[in-house]
Amino acid sequence: MRRLSGKLTYSNVMVTILAFVVLSGGAAYAASHLGKKSVGAKQLKANAVTTAKIKKDAVTKAKIKAGAVDGSKIADGSVTGTDINAASTPFSRVVQKVRGNGAVSLPKTFTVYPLSPSPFPYTQEANSNDSYVGALDVTWKPTCTAPRSALALILADPLNPNEPTVTDIVSVGQIEDKAGGEVSKRINIAPYFSGGVRFEHNTPTNHNLYLTAEVSCTGATEGATATFGAIDVIGTK
Repeated sequence: MRRLSGKLTYSNVMVTILAFVVLSGGAAYAASHLGKKSVGAKQLKANAVTTAKIKKDAVTKAKIKAGAVDGSKIADGSVTGTDINAASTPFSRVVQKVRGNGAVSLPKTFTVYPLSPSPFPYTQEANSNDSYVGALDVTWKPTCTAPRSALALILADPLNPNEPTVTDIVSVGQIEDKAGGEVSKRINIAPYFSGGVRFEHNTPTNHNLYLTAEVSCTGATEGATATFGAIDVIGTK
């Protein structure tokens, strides 16, 4: 004890106390007295700034580098129709659709298949080009002998849907069968090359659509039964 006390001086004690203060409180002092803009990227530890450390709404559009956000940074399904400026982006989409599922006999003359509602009224949007696709499921009767065929049409604003003219037709589909017996098939109906588009108008325009079909075969007067019909309106702006 005598040997230790002999080496303790005022200077030694003050140096020891000063060292303790610097080590224990110096860091806190420095953190609270850092000069403005004195901490840069080199002073930050990798991964030190986490999500929890970022203030809500602190990252604004001005803080994001141009081109930094690409498709890989956007969650699937996050950009919806309400986020798209439709007027600036030409696109096609189904704008109207109608279905029917009643059983209807199809003779060798054109017969309207009842959709719900039938005829199908819809309004073509201003400055939109509309085209039409559809389907009709038919089952041939065994008495309608092969070779046989079925023709389906989508008509727009016809004077008489049971006697369609070329100017009434917007879409056409046809299938054939050479097997005979009771056979079911779907007719896929696609835009008619000469009149398959209703060109844009400056104002909204009302239309009435019909789905009609006929069969061709030998034998029976009524050659098939239609069990399902559909029309989709494709609008392009």
